[in-house]
Amino acid sequence: MIGNRDGSTPPRIARESAATDLTTERLCGLLSDSLRRRALRALDPDEGTVALSQLADRIADESDREVEMKLHHHHLPKLDEAGLVRYDGDENVVEARPQPDMADQYLEL
Repeated sequence: MIGNRDGSTPPRIARESAATDLTTERLCGLLSDSLRRRALRALDPDEGTVALSQLADRIADESDREVEMKLHHHHLPKLDEAGLVRYDGDENVVEARPQPDMADQYLEL
């Protein structure tokens, strides 16, 4: 793990419902992709599950099918593994999880 400039270890983000603890470095890596950021912004934790096709419609710049495939095969599994969303690839539904304060701050950028 890479330390801070002052030599200290980066803080771990405490997560109530996360599958894993996220370091600042890992969170920045996850949010470095614009499609993942748009997916997280388009999901509301109070909304419950959303169909993958509906999420793709909300954020599509490209053809809807292309966005849907990118989300299904690459981006949503990464966000699910990190505990930022719940994604069921068999049912093609995704659900937002409450975001740590730090994730919300990065999504604002």
